[in-house]
This record gives sequence, structure tokens and C-alpha cells, in this order.
Amino acid sequence: MEDKMQTSINTTGKDWSDTGTAHPGLDWRYLITGGAALCTGLIFLVAVLDLALRHIQPGIRAGWLSFMQNNWLAVIFKLLAGDDAVRPDLLYRINLLDIIILALVGITFIGLFSALREISIIGSLIAVALPFLGILLFIATKTAGRCGVMGAELVISIVMLKSQRFGKGIAWAGIISSVLLLAGDIGASTAPSVILAVLMGIGYILLMLWLFLVAGKLFSLGSGSRSTK
Repeated sequence: MEDKMQTSINTTGKDWSDTGTAHPGLDWRYLITGGAALCTGLIFLVAVLDLALRHIQPGIRAGWLSFMQNNWLAVIFKLLAGDDAVRPDLLYRINLLDIIILALVGITFIGLFSALREISIIGSLIAVALPFLGILLFIATKTAGRCGVMGAELVISIVMLKSQRFGKGIAWAGIISSVLLLAGDIGASTAPSVILAVLMGIGYILLMLWLFLVAGKLFSLGSGSRSTK
């Protein structure tokens, strides 16, 4: 009888450890940071939908959504595409929306730091610091600092390449999107360019996809799903 009880205890203990967590339940670190990633992706998605609607039905009014239609990446794309309705000075002033995006990205990267610090604590620290430093630089200069989003995405995506939790697909999406967006950001001061506009558009879509995939992974970690390093 004692042997059966001991076997049952050992089996239960093994099954418990196989769940991947000693503390079942929700992890709010990942749920909150996953929510930040989801909100950021939705903000970028609204700008894409607004751009599409304006081409389908010129003169349409976005209403309260107009607040989210001119994030700096969307403005750069429109400038590169030669959109005469967009003023270049939008990139040279403090935009509350851009600060919100930087803050949301920073919160997202706190969750990514928790998930990836065992892979590279230095890389994870650099990535989590860049968006917050970007906020300070943006407020001080009214122009620079917003590229901290792409810089952080590039660094953390390189770290992701060594992690089984996120997979190489997410990592490569982040690497490619950050490189393309940085190229578009650098080229924003030049004349309109169809090639740069196309690359910027691809990078923008990949960034949205990356944010939604990251949100899904963080939600999965927050719900206690089993994962590996």
C-alpha cells in the first residue's frame, strides 16, 4: 500500500513538473506586456486602414480615429510615396501618439526581457532601454528618438534567434522589418522614392505582424502555458 502511494506521489510530482511551472495561474507581467504589444499593433493597423479607406473613398473623415492615423512611420511612408496631403513638419514636432507608441513598446519589451534574459541579459537590457531613452530624446529634440522602436526590435529579434520560446519565424520578421523601417526612416529626408516607399510598406506590415505574434506569445506565457527557453 505504501509503495503504491509513493508511486502515485512520484508520478504526480513528475506530471506537475512537466507543466513547465511550479506556480500555476496567471502571470500578469506577461499579460500586461502582451496587452501593450497588442495595442501597439492595433494603432499601426488603424493607420493602414485609414490610408486604404482614403484611397478607396477620397475625402472620408476618420472622426475620433484621426488621432491614430499619423504615427511617424505612416507619415514617413506617405512622404516617400509622394502624398501631397502630408506635411513634412509632422516629423519635426512632439506628437503625443508617438510618445504613447514608444511607451507601449517599452512596456512590451519589459515582458520580452523577462522571457529572454536567460538567453542574453545584455541584449535584452539594451532592447528594453531603447524605447524609454527614445522618449527622452524625442521630447528633448522633437525629431530624434522614435527610431528606438526599430533599434529595440532589431536587438531583441536577434536574441530571439537563440530562443525556442518565440521561434525563428518571429525573429526573422522582426529583423527584416526593423532593417526596412530604419532604411525608410533614414531616407525620409530625401525626395519621394517608390522603392523606399515599397520597402517601408513591407517593413510596416511585418512590424504589425511581429507585434501581434509577440502579443500572442506573451499571452501564452502569462496564461501558464508550457514553454522552453
